[in-house]
Amino acid sequence: MKRSVYLILTGIAALVLCVSICSAGFAPTFELMPLSMKAPSDAKPYNDEAFTSEAEKIIGKISNSSVPTGTKLSEVTDAYYRLIMENVSPDLYPNAHNIAAYLYYTSKAGETYTDYHAYLKSVSKTTDGSEYYTVADQYRQVAAEFWNKIKDLYPNMTMFTLPPAGEPMPEEKAEQQGDTLEGLDIAIPMTQKAPDSSADDQTEKFKTKTIRWFEDYVDRARLPDDDPTNDKTEMSPGHRFLTGEGLDWADSTYMDLLSMNVAEDFYTKANYIDAFFYLISQARDFYEAYINDRTYVSSVSNGEENYEKSKKYYDQAEKAIGYFDDIIPNNTNSTLPDFPKFGEVEKGTFGLGELGYITPDMADYLSGGSSESTT
Repeated sequence: MKRSVYLILTGIAALVLCVSICSAGFAPTFELMPLSMKAPSDAKPYNDEAFTSEAEKIIGKISNSSVPTGTKLSEVTDAYYRLIMENVSPDLYPNAHNIAAYLYYTSKAGETYTDYHAYLKSVSKTTDGSEYYTVADQYRQVAAEFWNKIKDLYPNMTMFTLPPAGEPMPEEKAEQQGDTLEGLDIAIPMTQKAPDSSADDQTEKFKTKTIRWFEDYVDRARLPDDDPTNDKTEMSPGHRFLTGEGLDWADSTYMDLLSMNVAEDFYTKANYIDAFFYLISQARDFYEAYINDRTYVSSVSNGEENYEKSKKYYDQAEKAIGYFDDIIPNNTNSTLPDFPKFGEVEKGTFGLGELGYITPDMADYLSGGSSESTT
């Protein structure tokens, strides 16, 4: 065997061994809640109503269900960080603290349970994953302590459950949860805050935030790819849009808009704008999963399932635009780029079996192909 080939094979074997030995070092540890409710401020008005309304929505979403994963997990985590910043009254503060703690430990249970299933699928796993499951259950137990303190506030709701170890990951049915707006096929988990005539009208701020997003990200999506690091492949506008900065902000924009107080006559339109940002953020998440399917080391999927899910959410987001495109200025593009073709992200090449992922150049090199070598 050529000396260089032997060294490469030895190096790969050592790397695999190191990953296997070191993987235990990445086992999860229980983390206490880092941030609680901020202490009530003397500044009024207090946001008790907004806090209570949002808390009830997110707790209802995880009621009578398995530990949150996927989209639902992201929503619980977002709600926790958003609620702890609300200025609540001293009277509400004790319950608000317990609610925030319940959401935090719920999100950590879901996060660790997700990691547990990811570890079980890992090519470098060296255990049965019980170290992950144990920590997930610890989070569930602490969440239960806080649930017992707040459950009387939610008499028609129940705490989430943690499936037994070894059971398959519960199938997420996000499309069936929440409210489905007329003309759309996918439910939206949270809809716009009901208009409050006694509060400041934020309709214009709502519109401005929406228009700026379209100006910054949809208008630019069709510009040529001038990324200096991309010197080989010109990706489609749709691909650049789905993987670009704008969609990184879509989910947080959705959450920001939900809490704004809009005028009664704009309320329906606001819900369709919220729906757009939710749907496009989901399209991005599934598209990233599709990319991972195509390129990740241990993936056994060609990405078709996540690609189709992404396209479904993208199509629904486009449909939602039709209900509010009249607020977008004529000089701003309100039409999304064409959805990327399947296969634009090339499937990674696998070779040499258990050695794992080998790039085409390395495979050619190791097989004695045309690459240069030394003896």
